[in-house]
Amino acid sequence: MPIKSEVTAKDRRHAANKTSYVSILVNCLLSIVQIVFGLLTHSYSLVADAIHTLSDLVSDFVVLVANRFSHQKADAGHPHGHFRFETIAVLVIAVLLLIVGSQIIITSVGRLQDPEELEINASMAFVIALIAIFAKEFLFRYMSKVAKRVDSTIIMANALHARSDAISSVVVAVGLAAHFFGLNYADLVASLIVGAMIAYMGAKMGWNALMDLADRSIDKETLDKISNAIRDTPGLVDFHDLKTRKAGDFVLVELHLDLPANMTIGEGHDISDEVEARIKSAVPLVSYVLTHFDPIHEVAQ
Repeated sequence: MPIKSEVTAKDRRHAANKTSYVSILVNCLLSIVQIVFGLLTHSYSLVADAIHTLSDLVSDFVVLVANRFSHQKADAGHPHGHFRFETIAVLVIAVLLLIVGSQIIITSVGRLQDPEELEINASMAFVIALIAIFAKEFLFRYMSKVAKRVDSTIIMANALHARSDAISSVVVAVGLAAHFFGLNYADLVASLIVGAMIAYMGAKMGWNALMDLADRSIDKETLDKISNAIRDTPGLVDFHDLKTRKAGDFVLVELHLDLPANMTIGEGHDISDEVEARIKSAVPLVSYVLTHFDPIHEVAQ
């Protein structure tokens, strides 16, 4: 999403902690209910959904730990700060989703090939699935709203995890409802679909996290904001080699400034400071700007 927030790092840290605590409470209660009733009703899709909910609990704790370390001040060993702990946390969540999703797929396929004759209490399991849908959708809407307000990638990753849970619960509910029409394999098919959805979400999140760790440039809209801010700087002839990369939710910028060759170092430094100020004003999440001067001997009048 385009970077636009003007909130402070303290606001972002507080928001991540608060959303994680709310998510932990909801997921803890929900997973207990899903496991108990999944076993009582013999619904494997409900148990699979409970495992997905438990993976949310792990991701919540990952967010809390990453949030603590990522906002530590820069030091000699980490001169650009510790912001990439957030990206690493997103990658951990993604790997967790891939593992959980793959395991559910493998188990579901095995049960479809060699099904056990267990009578499913579809009515009771269906009610629990509906409760799970509303609980998870509440978490998604709550966390995504906070994530957009504070421009937090890690909170949004956790929100998307909750949304995948909500969608998987819808699949479970549909599968259980199919039992009312005599489709006895629907529960296992639903669990297979849930596993595939979880694995896909993990793969998508993991790829984006890896690209950020590999210094992928920021989105075009935000890059255009930075370019426009630089271009309007008085005294600047031109600029080139603009490079950006992300460190957690923050942005690092490097560029070359074209300045008149007869300009003093002091004047060039003032323009460099002005460029940095304009960039950070346009995109407040920019935490670092590195400039290099290139002398231009013939400046168009």
